[in-house]
Amino acid sequence: MRFHSPLFLLIPFPFNTYLLYNLFIGMNTSGLLSEGMVIIMRKLICYFMACFLVLPLSGCAKETDSGIANDTSDTSNTSETANSYPAAAVWPVDTWSISTPEQQGLNSEMLGRADKEIHDNYPNVYSLLVVRHGYLVYEKYYQGTDATNANPVFSVTKSVMSALTGIAVREGLISSTGQKLSEFFPEYFAQIDDTQKNDITIQNVLTMTGGLESIDSDYYSYFTSPDLLKYVLQKPLSDKPGAAFAYNTGLTHFLSAIITDTSGKSTADFADENLFSKIGISADNWESDGNGYNYGGTGLYLKPLDMAKFGFLYLHNGLWDGNQIIPEEWIKESTQKQITANSTADYGYLFWLQTIEDTANGKEYAAYRASGMGGQYIMIVPDLDMVVVVTADSDMSSKDGSDTLKIITDYCIPAAE
Repeated sequence: MRFHSPLFLLIPFPFNTYLLYNLFIGMNTSGLLSEGMVIIMRKLICYFMACFLVLPLSGCAKETDSGIANDTSDTSNTSETANSYPAAAVWPVDTWSISTPEQQGLNSEMLGRADKEIHDNYPNVYSLLVVRHGYLVYEKYYQGTDATNANPVFSVTKSVMSALTGIAVREGLISSTGQKLSEFFPEYFAQIDDTQKNDITIQNVLTMTGGLESIDSDYYSYFTSPDLLKYVLQKPLSDKPGAAFAYNTGLTHFLSAIITDTSGKSTADFADENLFSKIGISADNWESDGNGYNYGGTGLYLKPLDMAKFGFLYLHNGLWDGNQIIPEEWIKESTQKQITANSTADYGYLFWLQTIEDTANGKEYAAYRASGMGGQYIMIVPDLDMVVVVTADSDMSSKDGSDTLKIITDYCIPAAE
């Protein structure tokens, strides 16, 4: 008996193995096979059986991408995610995983209303991005901008400085948040008019409790002064250091100067080496003062997608694809209440903290944000596993005078189902 056609090889493994087995039995019992041929035939049948059993199983051993599903943070909704959402998103170093709002538990109609409100009332808005469960689910650009445009983020720079300060503490450049500014700049404190200024600490800078009269009422005089640090310290004390919240962009410039002087690198280079490059952020522009210090309270330019990465890093407590970029304890201290800022918000370490009331669904969420003049926001909502980014033209305003924060609180947060 011979098979004259190679079509035999196309017969499924179970069936052609069965044919070989019966062929072997028939030929052996008829005495047509020698002992060597019997051994060869047995091995051939075993080979076919092995192929049949092993090949289907090998498909189950495919290596999975390292992503959000492998994160060691809270996984209270893991079973729901596994049943309802697409395969796990990858860490967005180069690009974001894309999904629809509905697949990630968001109401696309509500997000569509946000888009309409921007068109109707916010001629100043440049972008709106929403990230949930590690997926970029909404990405819109306006006023002729696109994903390649880096925007001046103004005081969002302060929140980046908070992150860099935590890294500097970890690296031993700063011994603790209790360390005094006078230890780093004795020359500036040698002839101060009030000895209480010697008590201003890094903790006071991070919580805006330095006690000095703020420079923010006269930006022009501050930014045109020949020595920004000296200008800040010449302001009178309005409170004892640590006693009260007073927003002061000038104080945060000390953090940049400390990082530069202790690391031997510009703050921009320190940030790129220890933060930006590790999570795929490309920050090509960070303005500096006349002494070469990158501004500590403003001056950084970021693309909206890179702002989302920074927020996503904080959402995961400083952990990025198995690497602890920012100390987890620092993230917790930075995003918990350190002092009351005003009637609607508290303050951590250069982050604003607030409770967002979702009146549409009768819920409320604890959130924190990096905020910049003119409507720049990175909002992190841990309970919703969500990051929202808004950028805007600081030289314009909405038609009704509303802050761009309302886009987040009135539409993006209520979109969560």
